[in-house]
Amino acid sequence: MPLRNVVYPVMALHDLLSYLRALDPKEVSRKCEVAYLPPKEEKGPRYLVNVLDLTYCFHLTDGTAEEVVKKEPADLSFSAVIAKYLANQIRCEPQKGWVGIERFANAQAYHSDYVRKVLRPMIEAFGTKADLFTHSAIATGGRREKLGGISFSFKFFPRLLTLVQLWPSSDTVLGRAEVSVKFSPHAVQYLEGRDAMTMAEFLVKRLLHNRTTRRRSVST
Repeated sequence: MPLRNVVYPVMALHDLLSYLRALDPKEVSRKCEVAYLPPKEEKGPRYLVNVLDLTYCFHLTDGTAEEVVKKEPADLSFSAVIAKYLANQIRCEPQKGWVGIERFANAQAYHSDYVRKVLRPMIEAFGTKADLFTHSAIATGGRREKLGGISFSFKFFPRLLTLVQLWPSSDTVLGRAEVSVKFSPHAVQYLEGRDAMTMAEFLVKRLLHNRTTRRRSVST
């Protein structure tokens, strides 16, 4: 059952921002594990939010966000996911386990995009290169999990996890690589299929980007 007082995915961004601005920044910072920056000079109130191996600055005035190092603006769809996390995680307790994208509302509408933008790029990049996947997952902040295939969990947001599992082509019966992307169960309470798709695509882009980073030790 949905939690009472949770801001549902259908809420417009304008209304979501109004709701966020009314929340106690200290409580949001503590419950969501983010940093609040009060208004300063010409800058309005902001939150610093860790996203995988990056940090984003989310602006409460207009709902935009940008990566803090390269100053690259986030897509509006991704900014909306950050807003939903901040507005809702404050009332949600993280849950153990994992759920697939099919558990999110309206997920079926994004099935073809999920295959084209998430599963296919992962298989093409890592399907025959298990060591490269392990390297990239570690560089993206992944933690090795004792689950099926080669499994890594990621702190997509500080209190919302994602899981990627890879079965290389050499390990499958039919000789075709398989990939699975899953999410913390409580995410279905305030995100919908479009949001899960946005997160999965962002995660895949980071994994692909980090293929060329310097190797470091596995998180355990």
